[in-house]
Amino acid sequence: MIIDFHTHCFPDDLAPRAMSKLSQNSGMPYYHDGTLSGLKESAKKAGIDMCVVLPIATKPQQTRTINRWALSVMEKNKDIICFGTVHPEFAEFKEEIKWLKENGFLGIKFHPDYQDFFVDDKKMYPFYDSIAKNDMIMLFHSGVDPAFMPPYHCTPKRLQRVLKDFSGAKIIAAHMGGYRFFDEALECLIGEDVYLDTSFFFGEVDIESPEEIFREHGIDKILFATDSPWKDQKREVEYVDSLRLSEEEKEKIFWKNAQRLLGLKIVHRAN
Repeated sequence: MIIDFHTHCFPDDLAPRAMSKLSQNSGMPYYHDGTLSGLKESAKKAGIDMCVVLPIATKPQQTRTINRWALSVMEKNKDIICFGTVHPEFAEFKEEIKWLKENGFLGIKFHPDYQDFFVDDKKMYPFYDSIAKNDMIMLFHSGVDPAFMPPYHCTPKRLQRVLKDFSGAKIIAAHMGGYRFFDEALECLIGEDVYLDTSFFFGEVDIESPEEIFREHGIDKILFATDSPWKDQKREVEYVDSLRLSEEEKEKIFWKNAQRLLGLKIVHRAN
């Protein structure tokens, strides 16, 4: 069983334009066409059973439209779990978070660079408070995004402040706590009460023993993730399989930690 906790896709009519623009701005290649069918085909080739899709509203007016699309995706695809999105300038965020909760969404993804806010800005605390009170997950892009220049809006040090102010909340730091900020992530986030996803970690960070980092943080709080379509899902699965980990540790990273965090009572292998 494998759950990919960090993936992206777009409506079919938007995908070609979105992928072209995002690839051009970031300088990164992509490994499927950005559609839902492209993601599902990629996951099947990699032996991945479920994908968590993380949409982002880059404008306030996109919030409701994206969330309704995400709900339609989940209703038609039992192997897809979508998080919701709320833009920081969306005035009716409390009502939208309530709607997300009532419609079965388990979490909300924030991308502080694309959404133009610093993760520890107190103006965001009402958002975090509302999400936490609804017992939902907060997932943050952390570290560098290649499409942007500094200052980066969610560094490990900034995110550490949020962890302290929202102790006990369900928080995930993508990219093992901070893409291209791994030294700071080691100092500020490893060992803290935060889940770390593995997207843009394998092959990006020059360390001899990622296994020891996982164990130091706590295997129970490591989530397998690829950031597909920006990484090859099959290759990311192979990275984990190649690590010097026990089968039980690999199972926790591949799916058991995700299953527990998402509250999935039964996980079926996708057809």
